[in-house]
Amino acid sequence: MFIKPYEEAKMTLGLRALARRLTSKHPLYDQITRELLQAEAGEHGEKFIMKQLEKLSFVRGIHVLHNISLQRPFPMQLDIVVITKYEVIIIESKNIKGEVELKNRPRQMIRTLETGERRVFHHPEVQLEEYMYNLKEFFNQNQIEVPVHGIIVFFFNNARIEYEDSLFPVLMAREVTGYLQQRSLKTKTIDSQSISALLVQHHKPYELFPLCRYYGIEIDAIQTGVICPECQIGQMQWLKMKWICSSCLYSNKKAHKCALQDYGMLINKGITNSQAQHFLRLNNRHTIKRMLMTSCYRKESASKRREYQILL
Repeated sequence: MFIKPYEEAKMTLGLRALARRLTSKHPLYDQITRELLQAEAGEHGEKFIMKQLEKLSFVRGIHVLHNISLQRPFPMQLDIVVITKYEVIIIESKNIKGEVELKNRPRQMIRTLETGERRVFHHPEVQLEEYMYNLKEFFNQNQIEVPVHGIIVFFFNNARIEYEDSLFPVLMAREVTGYLQQRSLKTKTIDSQSISALLVQHHKPYELFPLCRYYGIEIDAIQTGVICPECQIGQMQWLKMKWICSSCLYSNKKAHKCALQDYGMLINKGITNSQAQHFLRLNNRHTIKRMLMTSCYRKESASKRREYQILL
């Protein structure tokens, strides 16, 4: 059923790495942390919806795909796609709490918090219409005739939703499985397995790495070293064949792998031995070589330097 199960978006991982390696005094720190909080809230909601969809595991012919990115004929990133025996349903998830009004003229989504703060967002219908059009064009290019529909899902239970006539069903997260179970279309069936495989085949992860280049951040602003995965504060030192945190004394033999992932997402996917020595703060080329050999794959660069490609 879960052809493409829940997986945290690489962009969220990248923002988290950037936030922990920038000082709080950096001019972009507040912006990065805001974007990270928004991304994590969205991840939380999508994970919850995917958990709800597990209740349909007994239903034959239903396939669920999380976070599908297609580049052609138009770039699109779909939160959750459900393929049944009758149709393809795009789930547009919204991570908004408070009092939410969906207005038609003009189409806007207005959120009011308990503090009285009001904010206007794009109406999810507009986004969903675009996704549906793009996905239909994708199927047309692949000579597949399949009905494409959409639903809007809010996952905050304490959100109060008010909406005028809507083009699409507006549901809370816990209503999704019931909605899908009750939905019965008297049309010809489709090959849900083949359609799922086609979407996965054309999936190309959406990423903006390296993030230093994307945000215009100087590489020197990135804090180097192996950050302790336990306390998230202390720097780790390589002692007696393992990394030991100078703050909480947590030890780990493979903590450098997370640091190398940070380097790949923030600075460059390619890294040399000397660059790794600098970033990991470990002045031992033989130890670094062993770490790179087990964490990356090697290739020769144009300058004949041994460069390792970090697997993200």
